[in-house]
Amino acid sequence: MFKKAFVLFATLPLTAMAAPIAEGTYVSGSHKRVYLSSFEYEGAKHYELFLANMIGDSSFVTTSKAKPIQDNSTVVFTVPESGYLDYQSNLGCQIEARFSPNEIQLKNLSNCTSTERAFNGSYVYSKQSSIVPKKYQGAWGECQYPKSNRDQAFLSESEGSSNGTQRFKVIRVDPISSNELNVTGAFYYEADPVIHTINYKYLPDKSVRVKADWNDNSSLYIKCRD
Repeated sequence: MFKKAFVLFATLPLTAMAAPIAEGTYVSGSHKRVYLSSFEYEGAKHYELFLANMIGDSSFVTTSKAKPIQDNSTVVFTVPESGYLDYQSNLGCQIEARFSPNEIQLKNLSNCTSTERAFNGSYVYSKQSSIVPKKYQGAWGECQYPKSNRDQAFLSESEGSSNGTQRFKVIRVDPISSNELNVTGAFYYEADPVIHTINYKYLPDKSVRVKADWNDNSSLYIKCRD
């Protein structure tokens, strides 16, 4: 009896232990996605939620915490002030995010516009939309510069760039073939959160042809030997 009680007691902390929330892309239906990311600055953890609407306007909210957010917690995110805009109709908009394992539930609280209100609801973590397969990852271009000084077109596990300057967060990954990939990215054009799809075509010499949906022309980037 004592042995059974000890085993039960020993397993309770394991099942009750809170875990850090999963970062990446959360999906609701086919049109709305939420990208959760974080970074550390001045001793605090800063979280960002990119509210990505594939057929409408997108938005962006942030929060800061002394410690990492855990599953089974509720956190309020706020639309930050933009240095590019004189007037923001959604400035200070507050959105409540309830985190459970691999799920986020969003609810508008105050000062939000129809853009943010469109994201009310539940979002489920999607590994397929969050992670670029390793065989497609790499960096290309600016081989004339030292490796440490290159601003290259690249794809990593969860971020990328079509031109070496504008970086995006990966919110959708669509392999077309063994050597071609469409990646939908969320990023900022000045103050505006925007969504674009970029096509990466991998050539036999290891170079990559990149075409973004905002540009009729494609760009060829060479794979550096180093």
